[in-house]
Amino acid sequence: MLAELLVAALALAAAPQDPAAELWQAGRRVEAIEAWERELAAVPGDRALRLRLVEAQLAVHRYAAALECAAPLGDEAERARGVALYRLGRWEEALQHLARDDELQLLMRVECLEALAREQESAREVDLAAERLGEDDVRVLGFRARALARRGDDAGALVLYRRAHELDPYDPAALFGLGRALVAVGEREQGLARLQEHRELTPKLDALDFAQRSVDLAPLHAGNHATVGDAERALGRTQRALEAYERAYALATREQVVPIALRLARLLAEDLERLDAAVALLEEAGAKVDDPRPWVRAGDLLRADGRPMDAIQRYLRARELRPDDAAIQQRIDETHASYRKDPKR
Repeated sequence: MLAELLVAALALAAAPQDPAAELWQAGRRVEAIEAWERELAAVPGDRALRLRLVEAQLAVHRYAAALECAAPLGDEAERARGVALYRLGRWEEALQHLARDDELQLLMRVECLEALAREQESAREVDLAAERLGEDDVRVLGFRARALARRGDDAGALVLYRRAHELDPYDPAALFGLGRALVAVGEREQGLARLQEHRELTPKLDALDFAQRSVDLAPLHAGNHATVGDAERALGRTQRALEAYERAYALATREQVVPIALRLARLLAEDLERLDAAVALLEEAGAKVDDPRPWVRAGDLLRADGRPMDAIQRYLRARELRPDDAAIQQRIDETHASYRKDPKR
């Protein structure tokens, strides 16, 4: 969410010759922030520099630091101040700064009002959010469902939670609310099943959140994108995992190419059933570095697919790189033997 809110604003208002801005654009965000902090210490009255630093701190989830840095600023830091207070769980204070003309901040306002049990104000803000986002927005549905549940209308809440879960099966609030509502209306078995799904989903979403925060901190680090791919794959979101692995592979250093290629190839072969694409990727990776692993994995995929001679060709490439590897030789021998024994050949 913060990336959508702030990183665009950091695109960056700094001059191109600003060394800290260049560090930021190069993905070295901690170094960039440290450089801006040094600059600001030298010229504490530079309001544009201070605001730039506040936005950078928010983008890497340093909320307390951003709030402290924004203290001398006025209206120009209002939105950033609201986000920082919201993220720190300071609901009452956040409401004084979060804007209604920004969709994401409007949703934050509703969450603050919910946390403060200010029902009537929350309902008005939800109506405003519905005007902006539509009644079928998952977050709007969740707000309305929770309001109904608080009033004891479990059947009404169930209808809205079902719709929210249909629209986004990975929304944890919708899944949890669905489970609670089912139990409340007497469908205990189904409700408990949904609540169990929520318990299983939560650590996976936590892993994804951690991975995405790492990307926010170092967006050009291939390993961070690969970790996002791992988390998305664990959730079953194959297309998102594919996109994350492809970004990781494009950013990979020589040391990172093989482990990332192996993960991407596994997704292609196992989840998308694109075996030839997986083999081609592994061969490409094998051509980039002197490492037998991509060739071995390509051979294993082809062997499992019933293409022993194609597999042997890849194993031989691997053996060229590691002539004394007994495991590679064993693969070659076993594949030869199975090919000779196959009566259909």
